[in-house]
Amino acid sequence: MREVDVELFATGRRSDVAVVDVRSAEEFAAGHVPGAVNVPLERVITDPGRYAGQELYVICQSGGRSAKAAEALTAAGARPVSVGGGTAGWISSGRPVDTGAR
Repeated sequence: MREVDVELFATGRRSDVAVVDVRSAEEFAAGHVPGAVNVPLERVITDPGRYAGQELYVICQSGGRSAKAAEALTAAGARPVSVGGGTAGWISSGRPVDTGAR
């Protein structure tokens, strides 16, 4: 599994790679990385094959859930990159957040 910290994610993030936020819908609505889509961890774990062959960034609150999701996605043939430090690190670094469902 590949992992990057928030700084590398922010500076090296590719616009053609999806950002999947695996937190709950309520956590996501409270604030998320701009452009991220919400797919709760449980959904990723039960159907990781839907991302087979895809490259994607996976983010959660601090990095634990995204690492679990990335392991399942890797086993299913996806190419995930877990964002260590997660949304909490993104917010504490002063970067912008979006709110609401997506």
